[in-house]
Amino acid sequence: MRFLSPGRGFVLLYALAYAGMFVGFMPFIMVLLPLKVTAVGGEDAVRLLSAGSLGGAAVASIANIAFGALSDRSYRRRGTRRGWIVAGLAALVLGHGALHFSFDALTLLLSVLLLQIGINMSFAPLTTIMADEVDDAHKGLVAGFLGVAHPIGAMSASVMTLPGLGGEGERYALICALFVAMILPFTLLMREAAPQPAPPPEPLRERRRIDFVLAWASRMLIQVAGNGLATYGFFYFVWVLDRRDLAKGSSEAGPIVWTMTGSTIVAVVLTLVAGRLSDRAMRRKPFLAAAACAMAAGLVTMAFAQSWGVAAIGHAAALSGLSVFLATHSALAMQLLPSPEHRGRDLGVLNLTNTLPAMVAPLLALALAPERTGYTLWLVALAAGTLAGGAIALAVRTQD
Repeated sequence: MRFLSPGRGFVLLYALAYAGMFVGFMPFIMVLLPLKVTAVGGEDAVRLLSAGSLGGAAVASIANIAFGALSDRSYRRRGTRRGWIVAGLAALVLGHGALHFSFDALTLLLSVLLLQIGINMSFAPLTTIMADEVDDAHKGLVAGFLGVAHPIGAMSASVMTLPGLGGEGERYALICALFVAMILPFTLLMREAAPQPAPPPEPLRERRRIDFVLAWASRMLIQVAGNGLATYGFFYFVWVLDRRDLAKGSSEAGPIVWTMTGSTIVAVVLTLVAGRLSDRAMRRKPFLAAAACAMAAGLVTMAFAQSWGVAAIGHAAALSGLSVFLATHSALAMQLLPSPEHRGRDLGVLNLTNTLPAMVAPLLALALAPERTGYTLWLVALAAGTLAGGAIALAVRTQD
């Protein structure tokens, strides 16, 4: 049996909900958590940020697999994953409230754990819906729309630094209102009705397992760089601009806001174009290779930038390469899933490439100590990992 071709309404609502998830956690990663640890941790801010990232990533790694498997069970029994998405949305709102009222290191770390549970309770079943409902001929297009979610999330994080939005409480409330408004319509209107295909023959399943491992490794390396860019990008631009006061919560972050906004616009356009072209060609690997090279070039440019303008160009290239790679890789990986009955669980395993890098990037930052030595060596190390990830993606055999 074949999948149903997704309708425009489904694609748009799904892409909006998926972007809403990124609005739900990227401002937290990029702005809210760095500012909160600066206020709570003082001189130990970078270490507290790393501890929060490591603990949150560990919880997220377990939670995504667990909630993916639970949503598989719900889908087999009732034909829907909707309940888990709604429950996670509620937990995510509560997590933002807990983060806002954190007053010391312990309460901050506990709020980070609650946020990670809420994120993954929603994100695991929401991601799996693409594998449930979208045929291979449209996966690149839909993945292109989903790839826009990352830069939209980054832009929403930038908006959080704009003046005139009120105090901290108002900014937290605004983010919660945004991601709820983006996700809720899909949960109310979606119809999960695609016929499910029979499991592939065992020889093909075995080849897919091997290729799935290769795809996992390639995405892991790319995501280490992407997570580092998201988590420490704010501090990087503070370093380039030599404006240490911005790290203490000043809202006068105009250059950083416009840099990230410009990078987002470029990334959105390129991701949509790449997704559609990869569908037409039915070839994913050339786009993965090009995206990895562009990202590595952007990171190297950032590493040696001596001015805001050069750093901004490098950031745009790195973010665009990351966005195109992740979107195209999602389309490829969903064609490699071995078993239709365990998509949520298997995508939870793939999601380790989103959560484990959140543990590796802080460890790398601690080892290279960018707050003392600068970001050059750290960014060059991320660029090397990016190129390695692109090379591994080219070794996938089942799909070109």
